[in-house]
Amino acid sequence: MKSTLLRASMLLGASLFAVPALAQDTDAFYVKTTVAPFCSQIAANSDPMNLGSLTGATGQLVAEFAAGDTSRELSSSFYCNAPSRVTIVAEPLETVNSTTDTSSFTSRVDYTAALAWSNVQGQVSSTDTDGTLIEAAQANIGTLTLTLSNPTVANNLRPVAGDYSGLVTVSIALAQ
Repeated sequence: MKSTLLRASMLLGASLFAVPALAQDTDAFYVKTTVAPFCSQIAANSDPMNLGSLTGATGQLVAEFAAGDTSRELSSSFYCNAPSRVTIVAEPLETVNSTTDTSSFTSRVDYTAALAWSNVQGQVSSTDTDGTLIEAAQANIGTLTLTLSNPTVANNLRPVAGDYSGLVTVSIALAQ
């Protein structure tokens, strides 16, 4: 009887320290937020690009721009986090000086403006008054660089003396 009583008290003591297992429950839920489409800002140096002399020793147009300032980094890490459209418009190099001998001389020099932005590339000639549209089909990031090249004149005319200037406009907008 002592043995049974001792066993019963041990079982009773052990049951006092045993905690019943609590039932566990798991639940999952979704969270959501949004990221707005965005393009960073172009931070280009606004100083004019010096292309050098347009003519060589004989007064004829050079085949390539003479100066080393034919390429300009517009931004070191430009990005759009969504598809975008890049438009490039290049206006010809022109001088205010004119000539009456339009069969030999011109006051206009055309050129090519090329844009490189990571895997997005395109170019436009200053003869194209509407410019060119480049589609960036997905988010893109990288160095945005503009390069000018290939000076040309119509009918192999000689440029008239004077200061020439032109304008390149690069526009980047979200494609929505």
